[in-house]
Amino acid sequence: MAPPAVQTVVELLLGGVSLGGLYGMMAFAFSLALATTRILNVAHGGFLVLGAALAMLFFRFLHLHFLLGTLLLLAIFLLVGLLFEGAFVRPLMGRPPHAVLVGSILVTFGFALALEAFLGFYWADLVDPQPSFTIPFPAPTLQVFGLTLSGTRLTILAIAMLTAGLFHLLLTRTKMGKAARAMSEDHEGALIIGINPRRLSIRIYLVGVVVTAFSGILYSTTAPLEPYSGLPLTMIALTIIVIGGVGSLPGALLGGVLVGTAEVLTTFLAGGAWAPVVYLLVFFLVLVVRPEGLFGVREA
Repeated sequence: MAPPAVQTVVELLLGGVSLGGLYGMMAFAFSLALATTRILNVAHGGFLVLGAALAMLFFRFLHLHFLLGTLLLLAIFLLVGLLFEGAFVRPLMGRPPHAVLVGSILVTFGFALALEAFLGFYWADLVDPQPSFTIPFPAPTLQVFGLTLSGTRLTILAIAMLTAGLFHLLLTRTKMGKAARAMSEDHEGALIIGINPRRLSIRIYLVGVVVTAFSGILYSTTAPLEPYSGLPLTMIALTIIVIGGVGSLPGALLGGVLVGTAEVLTTFLAGGAWAPVVYLLVFFLVLVVRPEGLFGVREA
């Protein structure tokens, strides 16, 4: 049996790394969309909350079979991604960069507020008067060298690593991934060689919404989410992008682990109220010291 202090440190590190894996998944989906379409989607964190809310509705309240509920969630989020791209992304494409940036911030911020109000009001009115999205996932613990490891956190970490591997294959082995890398590195050059930005945009947002919503489902197995958690989660994703660089998968993973570990340690040592302060300090520190991110390319 490991000493209590060692057990506590291992639990904190495992919690931070598994949380960082979820943050990395969410942030890379956000980063990839930003790099390829130049749309700053302020509502990105809301998709994570929506994933947790619908999963809780299907599995805890409607008691749907796991396979049926999963397929239904997949279909819903594919539809959400398609509608979001058509309503908020496509109308902005082809405009000057400053118009795209300002317009995307305004319209997606409005959508984020509407989504929060929808979840807060209708969930409280129709499902539970105190909205809180959490799904029990009692995975068995694992004993390693006298240490007790959380099965839930290990499962989340394994899924995050698998998702990162799939993202890597998507970017390096598929036509869509190569087009996305070309668009992120040289937008005008990609257009010249015949890449269709609208077709690529649809695919990017379909993948991004599904991955982000799935991250929300996993997140809700370890900690509750509130209807108004979307904008803070978007801020976390932005912090990770600043740390790792726009469009960088290794940067998103490293940034996610750093932010997740810092959040868990800060919560343990000083309380949850101080966690946002820590990642905001990291955000501004990286902006000052290395604004292109740890894995970004410094412009000449």
